[in-house]
Amino acid sequence: MIDHTSLIALSAFSGLAGAILTQVLTGVFAYYGDKRKSQLELNKAYRDKQVEVAEQFYYVTGETMAVIKKNIEHFKDRSRSRSEASINFFDKEIKKLEAYLDKLKADNWKQNLIGLYFNVSLSYQGLIEANNQSHLLFLRLLDIADKIKKTNDPDKEKLIGDYYNEGEKSVKLKRR
Repeated sequence: MIDHTSLIALSAFSGLAGAILTQVLTGVFAYYGDKRKSQLELNKAYRDKQVEVAEQFYYVTGETMAVIKKNIEHFKDRSRSRSEASINFFDKEIKKLEAYLDKLKADNWKQNLIGLYFNVSLSYQGLIEANNQSHLLFLRLLDIADKIKKTNDPDKEKLIGDYYNEGEKSVKLKRR
């Protein structure tokens, strides 16, 4: 049988073991709870950054597309015969739009981070390169069309062939 002092010692040790076990379990639960909260905060910060970058990309790309549309309209309008004053006006407008676009790119640098958060096939730089290439092709078409109007008959067939070849290049550009 267990004597009275052994019973007291046993109950003291069991109380101590219970307190230690309670503290260990409380510590483990607190650790995993804090870890979970930390992960949730990290995920929320990541999602917030994703949204911010996506909004910047959407905004800058939309504004860029608007500028590109205006540039295209400007280049389409160049094929008409215009006075020097109206051509100068269009050139000034295009310069203003390009300055606005440069300011927009400088102020909204976060749109360049889109590749870190999303798999986007249309990059901002690719958009600008395609626009510049389309301008060059369009200007070549205008130059060839002008030469066709002003040239004599033997050279006209070759120029017409060049005109259609340039047109094919611009169609391939659109398909990309």
